[in-house]
Amino acid sequence: MKRNTKYNIKLYHFVCLAFTLLVLTVLAVHDSYADSDSKYLDAVRTYADNVLKHGKDVYGQKHTPMFVDGLNIHTHQPPKWKRKGKVWVLSNLASHQNIFRTLVALTNITGDQKYRREAEQAIEFAFENLTCPNGLLYWGGHIAYDAQADELCTEQYQHELKSHYPYYELMWQVNPKATKKFLDSFWAAHILDFSNLEMNRHGSTKKSLDNPWQNEYKPGPVFFWGTGLSFINTGSDLFYAGAMLSKLSGQKEPLIWSKRLAHRYVETRNPKTGIGGYQFSQSKTAHCNGPDIRGDRAKYQYGDDFKDHFVVEGTLFPCYGDTPVVRPRICQFLISEMLGPDGKEFKQWALEELTAWGKAAYRKKDNSFIPMLTDGTSMEGYVCKKDGYFGPRGRVLKAGRAGTIDFWTYALAYRVTGDKFMWEMARNIALGDGCGDIGQTAKDQSKLNTNTNSSSPELLLGFLELYKKTKKNPYLKMAERIGDNILVNQFHKGFFVKSDQHLFCKFDTVAPLVLLHLDAVLHGKPKTLPRVWPGGSFFHCPHDGVGRTYDNSVIYNRRIGSKPAADDITMKKQEQSPLAFALMPNNAEGAKE
Repeated sequence: MKRNTKYNIKLYHFVCLAFTLLVLTVLAVHDSYADSDSKYLDAVRTYADNVLKHGKDVYGQKHTPMFVDGLNIHTHQPPKWKRKGKVWVLSNLASHQNIFRTLVALTNITGDQKYRREAEQAIEFAFENLTCPNGLLYWGGHIAYDAQADELCTEQYQHELKSHYPYYELMWQVNPKATKKFLDSFWAAHILDFSNLEMNRHGSTKKSLDNPWQNEYKPGPVFFWGTGLSFINTGSDLFYAGAMLSKLSGQKEPLIWSKRLAHRYVETRNPKTGIGGYQFSQSKTAHCNGPDIRGDRAKYQYGDDFKDHFVVEGTLFPCYGDTPVVRPRICQFLISEMLGPDGKEFKQWALEELTAWGKAAYRKKDNSFIPMLTDGTSMEGYVCKKDGYFGPRGRVLKAGRAGTIDFWTYALAYRVTGDKFMWEMARNIALGDGCGDIGQTAKDQSKLNTNTNSSSPELLLGFLELYKKTKKNPYLKMAERIGDNILVNQFHKGFFVKSDQHLFCKFDTVAPLVLLHLDAVLHGKPKTLPRVWPGGSFFHCPHDGVGRTYDNSVIYNRRIGSKPAADDITMKKQEQSPLAFALMPNNAEGAKE
């Protein structure tokens, strides 16, 4: 018995010693990565430290753990939003999702818990102080917190998310009960009729909500008349939310409903081209051209000249480069990866849609997507006969060049599916954007333009996708080149901005998180970093002296020496280009509502 006792004691000490050595080894490896020479990690850490030092809510009488939305990189002062004589300092939790992901990524890499803790404290404060009675948060496109007056700032108490894709994993870790209530309420507030999933981009913050997952589904044909606008940017935020809730809670019903909603857009596909609609219903209450004319805005503006075709908003193909119409497809691929076999439908639907775009609407010779009806009828060169929602009379519809987010989309699609046509589309877009040749197939040698001056985080992500799939070093070298360009062109005074001429850093920029993903790949470390989601946040509200506008134009588009109003006029011209309702995250869809 004594011999066994001594043996057990020796074994215990041996195990303890081995465990200690293992921990020290892991820590040594961890520290060697965090402390190694890494220009990308160093830049992002500098940025995060500056955000924590200068970007917290220290305004008004009540200082909170929240962040402001951005800063002037020269003065470290937050931008001011002027509304009816009041001056707002915006703190919009929906516009903090990329800084939250960046902070958590830094903690995962460096082991410094302060970064994650700051994000958690901001979310905890929002749950305790910025939650509507029905469980929704006061955040998004039309509602923010005014850090100066310690109150809400908005033009209307309506909840709106459009391709925001919040960091629900972190929210769940901070407060699972509040997160679940929000996700339930998000669906209940925006779905107007669960039987056919009629929905609206706006949700009531006052509506009393029931359990949304116990409703009965009896879908009829799509393109039905309703009262809401079923834009896919909000639709994708909803099916992303439902998929996340199932993943986090283990509850099956939200994923079932998410697939039903995603499939509504599949049902809009034209049998000739396979292209789906941006929405699956028509609104009887939308303003076509001022408050006196209501109905489908595309039918009003284009229907007279395309009488032999079915013309409604859901049959217009929006086709400019950096458009949110591709963001839901990226979202679908990432959902499929997150869920594994349970998410296979999302991958298949996204692949089918991207294939249809490439075969029916893409023009290789000028790297452009053609404006068209989803039945394949080209609208290129069409001159608008009426003033309306899609632009003034006399505007000419033009094809739009495929952009860097399109490259990311098709490169991601290839990595996830291995589909040869996805590779072909990624190759064509890369050639058209001056990036060189990625190779005729994944097995062929590439001839890349390693002297590219692009600073696009989306382009970098696209080349990372190709590298992850093929393990070919030229794609990683290309990603490094773009990462270096980001540091040279967008990292100024310790913040990330569009250029050295831009005044304001928006904390929801994706560039820092993208650089951390590049850094992790370069170090060969399988670090668990938050995913890069294709979100695009915005705040949309009247601004004194400018009119109804967006923070992305009136603030974050400002350059040294420019005036806010001038910048906004420029942005408005961009927003009025053909099919403008789907051109960018801060689109003009609400301007005439």
